[in-house]
Amino acid sequence: MVRIFLARQPIVGRDGKIFAYELLFRSGYSEKADIEDGGKATAKVIEYLVSSFGLKKVIRDKKGFINIDENSDVLSVADILPTDRVGFEVLETSVLSEDFLNTLKKLKELGYDLSLDDFVYSEEYLPYLDLVDYVKIDVLDRANYPLEEAFEVVKKHNVKVIAEKVETYEVYRKCYDMGFDYFQGYFFQEPQLVTSKTVEPAYAALIKLYNLLSSEAEVKELEKVFKRFSELSVKLLQLINSAYYSLRQPVKSIRHAVLMLGYKNLLKWVLLLMYSLREEDFTSDPLFEEASVRGFLMEGLARKISKDKEFAGEAFITGVLSLIDVLLGVSMEDVVKNMMLEEDIKKALLYREGKLGDMLSMVEALQRNALKKVKPVMERYNLKPSDLYSLQMEAMSSYAELDL
Repeated sequence: MVRIFLARQPIVGRDGKIFAYELLFRSGYSEKADIEDGGKATAKVIEYLVSSFGLKKVIRDKKGFINIDENSDVLSVADILPTDRVGFEVLETSVLSEDFLNTLKKLKELGYDLSLDDFVYSEEYLPYLDLVDYVKIDVLDRANYPLEEAFEVVKKHNVKVIAEKVETYEVYRKCYDMGFDYFQGYFFQEPQLVTSKTVEPAYAALIKLYNLLSSEAEVKELEKVFKRFSELSVKLLQLINSAYYSLRQPVKSIRHAVLMLGYKNLLKWVLLLMYSLREEDFTSDPLFEEASVRGFLMEGLARKISKDKEFAGEAFITGVLSLIDVLLGVSMEDVVKNMMLEEDIKKALLYREGKLGDMLSMVEALQRNALKKVKPVMERYNLKPSDLYSLQMEAMSSYAELDL
């Protein structure tokens, strides 16, 4: 039995928005799926993606790239995937041959985009450069082949160039200035890129709303804030009317929203709104996505290790707020000082202490594919990698159901 868990990493455009995802498959602690027969696994993964997960739950309205090599029996299942939503990435470990080249040509004829992973110049690569749409260049380790040379070779062909393994702002800036079209790497999960964005006055209103909801203030006090910032009312009502709650009737007012959903659920959306107000197309923002998925993932993890419903709510708040310092461009100490937070949430955010701190450490390690580093923590809560991968899929599904 082949058991596969799905992960993903965003590919970001020059505008800082998510363009697509590379879909990554895991089976344990290893960085790659531990599967002996990669060819059969590809077909099973595609079937699993379509029938079990669903494209929307994984990639929303973006494009997803599935890894393939010369053993992948991709042609037998390619016709079940929409060409405008899915592409294929040729792994750097692939054995290049005439048969494999013909397979890629057939995929192109069917209308699929192709990407070539981890480009290093070689004569045998040239036929592929004339066929693919995207080429990835590993910008982390360039000891054997200078980055500038690789970029110049690739740009002579009619392709878009992706900087892969971008892990620092300095590397991102260099690649941006060189003219790379897209970027991928852990830098966008710790995005200094967004700290320079302007913080709007509405953030102060959201902080006030958060504190009012936390203290269970009267509804009329909430309404005063929304009346002053009508834009917040519109966005909040859009969020609450999303598919996530499957409400039997639409929410038409703030008072109605409070009565139907309660303060704790409204609290979730206020936290998400802190991220969403940064720009109009906030669902394409890697920071908004990561914060949202973290919140739902922490909530799911809390439900798995505890039956306390209050604890699940605290976990959601901890997950979403774990990136708020990046959003606002201030220290986490300043953030927690101005928000009414339980002491265990503060300790988790500031020091990764307590049960919430342990959970946040696991979530961060999962999103960086570094679960080995938190193995003792996982064992403390009797958790396996498969538990976290499953919860991650559920979190991505919950995020997709927001229907923003």
